[in-house]
Amino acid sequence: MEKTAENAWSMLMKFGTEENLKKLQAGQLYMKNLQYYVNLEKQTYNENVGDKYEGQMMLQDTYITMYEANTHKYVGQFKAPTASINFGYHNCPVFCMFMFDYRNHIDENLEGDNLTVRYQFTKEQIEKMPAFGDAVLIIKNGNEFFDRVNKALLSKGYGYTRNLVKYYNFNNVEQLKEINDDNLQVVFWKRQKYSYQQEYRLLIHHFVDDHFSVDIGDISDITCLLKTEQLLNTYFEVKFKVKPIGEAF
Repeated sequence: MEKTAENAWSMLMKFGTEENLKKLQAGQLYMKNLQYYVNLEKQTYNENVGDKYEGQMMLQDTYITMYEANTHKYVGQFKAPTASINFGYHNCPVFCMFMFDYRNHIDENLEGDNLTVRYQFTKEQIEKMPAFGDAVLIIKNGNEFFDRVNKALLSKGYGYTRNLVKYYNFNNVEQLKEINDDNLQVVFWKRQKYSYQQEYRLLIHHFVDDHFSVDIGDISDITCLLKTEQLLNTYFEVKFKVKPIGEAF
C-alpha cells in the first residue's frame, strides 16, 4: 500500500498473463518500449492495451501559420483537425501498473471511533481490465517494491522516472504547461478514454529496440497472485481509528 494526497491509501496491481506475472514474482521485471503500444493499436486495432498516441502531445483544432524565414512576411495559414508532437521517447521502456485508490471509493461508515471505507472496481474496469490478462499481481508493499526496483536499476546504471498517469481532453492547459516545463512528462499523460486504467508507470531513461528486462529479486513475500475475474468481483474494506478534532494521536 502507498499513501496518496487524496485519501492516504492506495494499492498497486499488475494485470497480465499468469505465466508472465509468475516470472515477475520471481524477479524478472520485463517491459516493452512505448513504440510497442503505438504499433499495437495501429497494427491490431487493439485500442484497450494499445495507444497510437503514446508519448505524444495531441492538440485539436490547430492553426498552422507560415512566414518567410528572413522577412517574417506572412505566407499562409491552414487548419489541422489534430496535430501531434513527438518528443522522442518512443524507444524508452515503460512498466505499467494499476493504482487502486480514491477513484475506487464507493462508501464509508463511522461507528464510534471506527471508520470503515469501502473500495470497489468500476463497471468500466470490470468490463475492460480483463483485456490485460487473466491474472493480477497485487503488490502489498509498494514502498518495498520500489526500493528493490531502485536498487536493481541503479546497480546496472539505469536512471528512471515514475509517476501517476494523468488523463486529458484535447488542449488541456495543465498538460501543456507541464510538458512545456519538462517534455519528459508527456509520457505521463494519456487521453481521457484511458482513465479507467488508473495507471502508474515507470519509464527507463534508456533506448531499446523492443524490450528491457532486469532482475529485481524474488518479490513473492510482498505480492500475491489472483485471477483477474476473481479480483474484479471483490471489494476492499479499509478500517481506521478516528479521534475528535484537536485530540492528539
